[in-house]
Amino acid sequence: MFSGKSKYGGLAKLYFEETDGEGNVKMEYHWLPKNNFCTGSTFVAKPKAVEEDDGWVVTFAHDEDSDTSYVLVVDANNFGNEPIAIINLPQRVPYGHHGSFFLST
Repeated sequence: MFSGKSKYGGLAKLYFEETDGEGNVKMEYHWLPKNNFCTGSTFVAKPKAVEEDDGWVVTFAHDEDSDTSYVLVVDANNFGNEPIAIINLPQRVPYGHHGSFFLST
């Protein structure tokens, strides 16, 4: 039965200009620990970013074993490595797609 909750055990980075040798788009993954899940993520560019990947991927995540939520920050240039920050939150963040998008001038 579908619960209506979108939750993922990791993040994926796609390289549209590269293939994996079998003709598929090359992908790199950042896996979360067992029973940890995330939903919507966003990219935050570093100040004065030059390259496309100069920034961080930020997402809310939840540890279902301890019932705790946290913010996960992954360096987009080192996507498969350990996160650069894990920020524990004082209360549960429900699964869903969170984010705000705006232009600043």
